[in-house]
Amino acid sequence: MKVEIFRRTVKDRRRGASWELLQHMAEGIKTSGDEPVIVNENLTGDWRKDEMEPTAPIGCMFGYGGDKQMHHTKGRRRDLVERAKKKGIYIITFDGGLLSSFGNTVDHPQHHWRVALYSPMNNGNFLSDNSPPDRWEMMKGLWNIKNDPWKKSNPEDPILFVLQPKDNWSMNELDPVDWFNRVYKTLRPLTARKFLVRPHPNHVAAMEERKNEFPKDVELIIGEKFFSGDNKKFYRFNFQEAITNCHAVVTHNSTASTDSCVRGIPTFCTSDLAICWPVANRDLTKIESPELPDRTQWLNDLGYKMWTTEEIKNGTVFRRFKQKLGL
Repeated sequence: MKVEIFRRTVKDRRRGASWELLQHMAEGIKTSGDEPVIVNENLTGDWRKDEMEPTAPIGCMFGYGGDKQMHHTKGRRRDLVERAKKKGIYIITFDGGLLSSFGNTVDHPQHHWRVALYSPMNNGNFLSDNSPPDRWEMMKGLWNIKNDPWKKSNPEDPILFVLQPKDNWSMNELDPVDWFNRVYKTLRPLTARKFLVRPHPNHVAAMEERKNEFPKDVELIIGEKFFSGDNKKFYRFNFQEAITNCHAVVTHNSTASTDSCVRGIPTFCTSDLAICWPVANRDLTKIESPELPDRTQWLNDLGYKMWTTEEIKNGTVFRRFKQKLGL
């Protein structure tokens, strides 16, 4: 069976983890006895009409594109998914990100990637429903994950707001300051807790420039603005320290919300694309009395949403999807 790999769902620079991942997937497909076909491997420059037209029963891409991001790489991803769904073609997509504050960073030799159909967020199909606990237990040991019971807070514990850049896949062009100020208007009359605002590591300097747009009683956390070397990785690790004494985490759809739910910090999300949506709080008016759902099956399923580079290269991932899809 031919399997199309859409190289132009990553940038044309032909390097980096996402580009390499598609090459690894090609290896896995070949190892499984199928034929990987790199679509428009050498094409560069502007988006070409019909370049994302799928023709094989199954295709592969990297990432996601929102309906307000129909430009450049994100737009090509969106176009591919829409075309594939119209033709009944499956598209496997990848992303990283989950559990990064516990150590699942892209440079870790056992880095686990998200793998799903059509989207690496909650609107994708990871084929992971009702999974056993084995992979989750393995990940807990691998990264020494603290999976505590839901935290019961003290009256003085603050609320941490986690921001994302406007051009982030999951923000889909929603301005983070506009988002925060709308949420603030709902929450401030309901609680006297301190509000801490944590920018995305790629967006610290931009948020400092706009600090006057935040309400005066909010603490905008401005640390290092331009990261080099391992500093960005350490900023992600610091998230676990940042949430330790928090009453709750509030975000639109940051991958950090998965990490806070795993840790046992009540987490409010305003987007149903969040991976933690099944166990997240959705009603902001319950900020002082968050729901504390059972996370057992969600955590087990999380273990089957993510796979290592080696499992992608050796065909484990592709064979699993083929078998689950009956191909």
